[in-house]
Amino acid sequence: MTVSLIVVGLLKEYTGGQDRLDLAAGPTVAEMLEAVGIPPALVAGVSRDGVLVSKDYRPQDGETIKAFVILGGG
Repeated sequence: MTVSLIVVGLLKEYTGGQDRLDLAAGPTVAEMLEAVGIPPALVAGVSRDGVLVSKDYRPQDGETIKAFVILGGG
């Protein structure tokens, strides 16, 4: 049972440049992020099939989750 975690932007720095990781289903999104070395606080949003979900969401087998950051400047 696996979940695909897609990371974009600066988050790839924490995954050695990988943008897609296949992880075991079961943990919350926040737990998955921690397991791959991404501080959950850096993640501004998480989506499943284009719908925003919380970092407390537990992805099911076969789902694809996308984590992204919001950048700002001045």
